[in-house]
Amino acid sequence: MIGIIVSGGLSFLFVIVSTFLGVKFFKSRNIGQNIQEEVVFHEHKKGTPTMGGIFVILGTIFGFLLSHINFWTIGRGFEVVLRNVNTDVLGILIISISMGLVGLIDDYLKVKESRNLGLKAGQKFVLQLIAGFAASVYIYSLGYSTKFYIFSGFGIDIGIFKWLVIVLLIVGITNAVNLTDGLDGLVAGSSCISFAGILVISFWIYRHTGYYSQFVNESFLSVDISLLISSISGACLGFLWWNTNPAKIILGDVGSHFIGALFPLILISLGAEGLILFFCFLFLMEEASVVIQVSSFKYRKKRIFKMAPIHHHFEMLNWAETTIIVRFWIINGIFVVLGLGLFYADWVLFGS
Repeated sequence: MIGIIVSGGLSFLFVIVSTFLGVKFFKSRNIGQNIQEEVVFHEHKKGTPTMGGIFVILGTIFGFLLSHINFWTIGRGFEVVLRNVNTDVLGILIISISMGLVGLIDDYLKVKESRNLGLKAGQKFVLQLIAGFAASVYIYSLGYSTKFYIFSGFGIDIGIFKWLVIVLLIVGITNAVNLTDGLDGLVAGSSCISFAGILVISFWIYRHTGYYSQFVNESFLSVDISLLISSISGACLGFLWWNTNPAKIILGDVGSHFIGALFPLILISLGAEGLILFFCFLFLMEEASVVIQVSSFKYRKKRIFKMAPIHHHFEMLNWAETTIIVRFWIINGIFVVLGLGLFYADWVLFGS
């Protein structure tokens, strides 16, 4: 339990300090965000330093790795002990970083060309698919079954389609988080809430390995997965300090891709992929609004929303940006609680 607190605290402090220094560095190099022409009400954000997700990634790595150093041993007092890092959990982190690199390339091209378009849509999608495919192969190599688990104890065997579904989930959630990243602090704050909920699940699984060992790989029954979740949650909270309205720095595609890949990877590793619907509800809602808008205009020549993603719709209704952000956080929190309730109900019905 102490290690979980330490990992989150270290990540938080690292991101607080490194982002502060990063803002100064990016400003000195004129590394700033370009705004879509149609989003005229965000013109004041033009030039805000971007690629802040770099510090979220570095903070997550920092907190996760340093939490494996013990400086105090019960019964023996001060004693520096290096604990082994769970390589399977580290593999999840590495795959998420690879997805973050896709976003970093996109961000770099935007800054270099001084425009809002980096990678072409097709190029980005191919790179995302490669990262998603690598994740699916990795999960398969860990010996997971072809069951798609709704909440741990309840699963449906979908055969070989399980590995395709994993690719689609990783790519889909990554793009959903990327689409959501349009308001100051919306993704960072929502991610803190969602990862905090998932942290509760991971720690519960760690304390009840007898039941969950039926469908969770042994590597993820350890405390290490909780250390990783605490690290990313602390990193997002530290970044929120500088990203809250008015943002001093923007997350960028590098951050949204990293966070977006971690959500499904962690929940799949915990045998709770069905709970993605609840812990990522806000992101899926934003993505769905774009799909609905594009489909409606293509086939009906009519728009459902004034603008998509849906947070821009409310901006055009003259809602204050902070109002939208806080209300979306509340919606996200409600669905996180529902997800936790379903997870616990599964334990009550099947585990206890």
